[in-house]
Amino acid sequence: MRRISFAAIVVVALVAIVAVAVAQDQQTNTYTVGGSVSPAHPGSKKKPVPVGVKFLYTVGETHGWRPSPVKRYTIDFYGVRANGKYFPKCTAKQINADQSGTSDDVCPKGSKVGTGKIAAVVGPSNDPTAKSFTCGLTVDVYNAGQGLGTLWIHRTPADQCPVDTHQAIATKYVAGPGGSTALQFDVPPELLHQLGLDIATTSVSSTIKKVTRIVKIKGKKTKVGYYESIACKAKKRPISVTFTSETNQSTPISKDTPC
Repeated sequence: MRRISFAAIVVVALVAIVAVAVAQDQQTNTYTVGGSVSPAHPGSKKKPVPVGVKFLYTVGETHGWRPSPVKRYTIDFYGVRANGKYFPKCTAKQINADQSGTSDDVCPKGSKVGTGKIAAVVGPSNDPTAKSFTCGLTVDVYNAGQGLGTLWIHRTPADQCPVDTHQAIATKYVAGPGGSTALQFDVPPELLHQLGLDIATTSVSSTIKKVTRIVKIKGKKTKVGYYESIACKAKKRPISVTFTSETNQSTPISKDTPC
């Protein structure tokens, strides 16, 4: 009979203990939020101020593991509203139908209002400690009409990602504090899980340009912004993101910026 050393037994026991500990524990995400609005003037409903915005958020995990995927994001700048009805539009359906989402050539000039970067880490669903590979992608932001938007997630030559991802996501604007309209979207299942792998976003940064147009409102020529500031809160502008997990646990994170 082959002998099994005491050291080997100890190693096997330790591996089993670690496996049980990981199985009994669970991923616990951590979040940070940042951003700015330019100009920082609060404006008002009677005299809205066209603005551009920058925002970023990160997703971590308390154990140093891979974060669990987030299925819904709600991004709000206090007192900032969107005016999609006054600008050219491009929907997610249009982009996804054009060369299977590999091009935005179908989008009319002026419909693209912003751009940014996404970082994600990928690993097997049954092992939250594993970080098999990382992925960097580009996200472009489009107006899709009043209360609607589009995020086109795709890989550019400058992005480092082993998977040629390209897909447009429909977004919407929902009521927020201070008269704001918060950007909200759900991540499609195929961008969260594929082939037994979890795809966890670890950071997003984006810039929405200050875009304006002259339109007629009640017969009068008026300058409007795609994003407009109509209020601030005690000389501050809270920027908040609500992260919703696949188990429907919502975690709001907020940071005050000058206004």
